[in-house]
Amino acid sequence: MSNLQDRYQITITKIIAYYGLFYAAVKVYAIFQGLWFWPNLLIAVFLGIMAAVGFYIVKKEKYNWYFIVVCIILVSALRYYESQLVPYLQQVFQ
Repeated sequence: MSNLQDRYQITITKIIAYYGLFYAAVKVYAIFQGLWFWPNLLIAVFLGIMAAVGFYIVKKEKYNWYFIVVCIILVSALRYYESQLVPYLQQVFQ
């Protein structure tokens, strides 16, 4: 059973790392398309850091459930509240 859980940790960590990288790239692309600079840049940096930590964990092979759970919660919250967060951040940075 432990081997199966290890495989789950490896797979989920890789998915989180690649998803963070992809979503950060989407946010950078959105900036080039003319959307608000600061909110999208802030979100892209957050996701880039998350992806970098994920790839570091994969490289060092030090998988843990804490990273997985925290990233899933943060990304889920970001996706759910993004439509409210981006205008708020634009208003703050204006």
